[in-house]
Amino acid sequence: MNRSTLHALILAHFLLWISFSWQPITFWLIFSLSLFLLILYSIKQESMDTEGSWVSSISFGIGTGVGIYLLFAFGKWLIVTLQIPLLDQLTELYALVKPIETWHYIVLFLIIVPGEELFWRGFILKRLAMAWEPIPAILFASVLYASAHIYAGSTLLLIAALVAGTIWGALYLWKKNITLCIISHFVFNLLLLVIFPLL
Repeated sequence: MNRSTLHALILAHFLLWISFSWQPITFWLIFSLSLFLLILYSIKQESMDTEGSWVSSISFGIGTGVGIYLLFAFGKWLIVTLQIPLLDQLTELYALVKPIETWHYIVLFLIIVPGEELFWRGFILKRLAMAWEPIPAILFASVLYASAHIYAGSTLLLIAALVAGTIWGALYLWKKNITLCIISHFVFNLLLLVIFPLL
């Protein structure tokens, strides 16, 4: 891992620590500003891959976004059915990250979703994939992505970031298209937080 990648990871951890820790200062404001800074850092450091057609990006993006949402819905069903003591964490997590005001929705879809993909897949994973084989690069990038969410204090969020990060990472290295990952993440969040919330 080169120095610029390491500096980027330290910056991401610092910004997410502030986002999740500085409460009751609004999570949405700090998290949005944090992701905006990570967008700027990513596009300054790395060119973004956009191979393939728009039709392919949109169809794969929608399909994988729906698929990840269904996987999470199944996970919630398992928690309830098997009475795994994580439902309180899910409630607390939704209370923190569910958009409420109009501007929350705007920054979620215009800054946060693109920012996470540009930084974690378009920059971090791409850099790792230059030095490692694809599968180790995807898994390590996903662990790094999940680790930056540790400051929320939610086991569920760590698991969710690990699972979704692995899928988006595999998708990115397979298709070499960051737009596809942004669309997939967009559709997933639209279903999870707006149209069909799991709570």
